[in-house]
Amino acid sequence: MLWLAALARLNDFTLMPGVLSGLGLAVWLIYLADRVMDTLGVPVETLSIRHRFYHRHRWPILLRVMPVGLGMLVWISLWVIPAGLLAHSLAQVIPIAIYLVLYSITSLTMRRWMLQAGVLLVLLFVNALPLSLGLRITISMLIASGSALMLTLRWHENIGQFFRKELAAGLLFAFGCTTWTRLHTLGAEGPENWVELILLAMLFVSNLALITAQEEGPSTASPSARGTVISALVITLLTLAAIPQGYLSATMLPLTLAVGAGLIGLELLRQNRHRLSPEGFRVFADIIVTLPAIILVVQP
Repeated sequence: MLWLAALARLNDFTLMPGVLSGLGLAVWLIYLADRVMDTLGVPVETLSIRHRFYHRHRWPILLRVMPVGLGMLVWISLWVIPAGLLAHSLAQVIPIAIYLVLYSITSLTMRRWMLQAGVLLVLLFVNALPLSLGLRITISMLIASGSALMLTLRWHENIGQFFRKELAAGLLFAFGCTTWTRLHTLGAEGPENWVELILLAMLFVSNLALITAQEEGPSTASPSARGTVISALVITLLTLAAIPQGYLSATMLPLTLAVGAGLIGLELLRQNRHRLSPEGFRVFADIIVTLPAIILVVQP
């Protein structure tokens, strides 16, 4: 929510009622679903403290908390926010659903059934759209063929090996944070929108990668986590170099500097990871990612 507010401030876009609260509620509901699904079919003794909480309270969460939250989100979506923002937000529903099925469900049998049910729903949705018969058939064939290939080759069983959960989650976070600005700049020329998305995605992915590595053990932190942060810093430096050359607008400078400061902070935190517990590391990692957004929001 802070990063969405920061982007609106940088681009001089007024935040309409329901935009921030809608994003916050949507992300929280996705988080609840992710945590609850993480506990399905997993022995309680192997769960972390956070996961044990969701395992213990999953039925109240599923039957009380989430329906109320979903009802509030539907009300915000249909009667508060602009219709254009709703359309942009709905475009992210399918990727989020795929993320939850592929990364949150540990039971391979349940994952296969969920994928098949999801494909069926997507096919029904496509065929309900006001498109020509030929186009609906073509899209349906592509979806069905791709799904059949994924299930036959069992790609869904090894998704984490070639597309890690941190990368998928970071991209989804970035898409959510930039939805409001992309709505206002739809059809505008220039690469700024995509660069904005990429910069935020790199910051969020670096945050998640470091937290995952720390939870796996600070003494054997994943080299890929450090590589993620360093790669993000290199791309940020290239972005800074492109601004004075005229390849990017000068309005990108505050965001680029803020993301760069966040990445430097994450790297310093990584170097001092041995002094912190996994929980402490997580708190500091989230503070480091949040602090640049706060500065952008409150700056004169």
